[in-house]
Amino acid sequence: MPRVRKGAARRRQHKKILKSTRGYIGAASRRYRVAREAWLRAGQYATIGRKLRKRDFRRLWITRISAACRQRGMLYSRFMHALSAQGIRINRKVLADMAVSDPGAFDELVAVASGRKPTQVAQEKPPARKVVADEMPAEEGAAKEEAPAAEQAAVGAEAETPEPPVEKAAAGKRRTRKKPAGEAEAGAPEEAEAPPKPKAKKKAATKKRAAKKTAVPKAIKKAAAKRPAAKKKPAADKTPSSGGTPAKKKSAARTKKKSASAKKPKKGQESKD
Repeated sequence: MPRVRKGAARRRQHKKILKSTRGYIGAASRRYRVAREAWLRAGQYATIGRKLRKRDFRRLWITRISAACRQRGMLYSRFMHALSAQGIRINRKVLADMAVSDPGAFDELVAVASGRKPTQVAQEKPPARKVVADEMPAEEGAAKEEAPAAEQAAVGAEAETPEPPVEKAAAGKRRTRKKPAGEAEAGAPEEAEAPPKPKAKKKAATKKRAAKKTAVPKAIKKAAAKRPAAKKKPAADKTPSSGGTPAKKKSAARTKKKSASAKKPKKGQESKD
């Protein structure tokens, strides 16, 4: 197996811890071992501190509301109970902010809680009830039915009124629209279809045209008859010519010499004979 080196991963981990402990006192911001312990302890304290912060702020809001109520001659507990009994749902954070930034509005809340001023808070309205057709009174139902009927009658009267004919600039002449061949006139009886005509004439005409195209003029025929018949050239010999390139001529001469020398007998052979 290959040897695994963990130097790069270790360096990344050390940098991460030392970056989070930057600003700590002493070796907690420089040495990895001490910094890691400080980092773990700080995370535990942060979790506890988030829960304690909610308690501290609630305690601060209650202190501010209580101080404002005592200035107006009322206790905090009675003030909060009266608000809940009157249906005023405002949390302690908003009440504490009102006691500091808007004392006039807080005075009105104290007056409502003490009973010196009636509540002017709008209560939640119940959802609107849908009226079914059966529960509607007979007069309302008849009126609603008559309204659309009257509208329909008015629309029908407008449609029935004929439009005035449009007069053209031409002197009394009116052009009628030409109907297409396929469109049948309204009210006219349908005409019986005529039987198809024979196609014999068309075929005869096409044959005549073809004969005219293929016909050769008489003058051309006479000229061709007067011309003498061309003499046929004798067929050329297919034997290869003696001429050729100089290399071929040399090779042919060598072969002739060899054949001649082969036919001549040697001197020794002639004497023996």
